[in-house]
Amino acid sequence: MNFELEEKLLELLNAKKLDEAINLAETELLKIPETNFHKIIGKDLKKQASALRSFIEDFDEKTTRDLKKRKGFLKLFFGGIDEVKPAAYYCEMNGFTINYDRWFIDLFSFEKIETNNWEWLSDFYDSTEKDLTIKGFEEIQSIFQDVHENAQFKEPNIEATYEVCELLVILRLQELFREAYQNSQSEWAKIPMFVTAHDYEMIYKVN
Repeated sequence: MNFELEEKLLELLNAKKLDEAINLAETELLKIPETNFHKIIGKDLKKQASALRSFIEDFDEKTTRDLKKRKGFLKLFFGGIDEVKPAAYYCEMNGFTINYDRWFIDLFSFEKIETNNWEWLSDFYDSTEKDLTIKGFEEIQSIFQDVHENAQFKEPNIEATYEVCELLVILRLQELFREAYQNSQSEWAKIPMFVTAHDYEMIYKVN
């Protein structure tokens, strides 16, 4: 992992500068002599925005219904059950660098969030029953597969470009979410959504 670059990217993400983060990562990749990982430059996942919106909407309906059931007994006495909504959503992509056969995401919902740490992410009350396959980066998946299965890390520049490419994959996933949320007037779009991949700290708050 290129921790120095990840830290710089996280600073940009926290400042809502996703485009600048993508540009920085691509610039860093271009500084390294070319490998197959350079094929990610200029590629995005935006074509899947419509499918992602439907995926989020379906989960929002299901998990809101479940939350109302959880809180229903008390709400019968105090009212306001129609106003019950999750406090936040979280998306986690699978460990994609070593699970290159299929890239997918799961969503998680929370009754409460905290602002001073990420420990609350382990306290979700619901998650998607079916994941969503990420499509559009199949060529990049095959590059990760080739590197691992054919032990290419000894080749010059492979490791360096690998470490930048993995961060770019996450940034492009976050860009996909931003695209899905853009101009949405849906109620679910008002609920904070946090996006990253398994075992990465580069979390992006979409909305």
